[in-house]
Amino acid sequence: LDHHWVAQAWLTDVGLPQYSQFFHTHLVDGRLLSTLTHTDLEKHLHVSKKAHQISLLLGIQLLHTLNFDKESRRSECENQNTDPVVWTCHRIIKWIKEIDLKEFADNLQSSGVHGAIMVMDPSFSSDTMAAALCIPSNKAGLDQEVEPLGTPPTLHRQSSLSSSSPSLS
Repeated sequence: LDHHWVAQAWLTDVGLPQYSQFFHTHLVDGRLLSTLTHTDLEKHLHVSKKAHQISLLLGIQLLHTLNFDKESRRSECENQNTDPVVWTCHRIIKWIKEIDLKEFADNLQSSGVHGAIMVMDPSFSSDTMAAALCIPSNKAGLDQEVEPLGTPPTLHRQSSLSSSSPSLS
């Protein structure tokens, strides 16, 4: 995975294209991507928001879990609401538009919300999604839509991850 792919395709997939220039300038390729820490992200790549750091690190963890081959699983869920762990930020935006929240969908651009963070971050909830979407608290219905896709309860998280190999540690 060369630095062009990381800076252009991968950062767009995880919903953080605003960091593309920093990753490109520092020639962050797949090998270097695998070694990044919170400190590296903040000090060298100017990723100061903790939520964005977590998003990137979970995206990297997903790449490892899938042996850097997420495309086959991703293509299987492009037109059906399954296997959210491999969803890109753009796939989540598509889903948000399908569940009658289209007026909020574009708020996810550059948010760092992608499938790995929805499924693998135990603190991610429908409230987290509502905040990322900038949904007013009086808009109901997100809980019923988000929950079956891999956000709490934990059972949904585990079933989505169980298709992955190797297992997360």
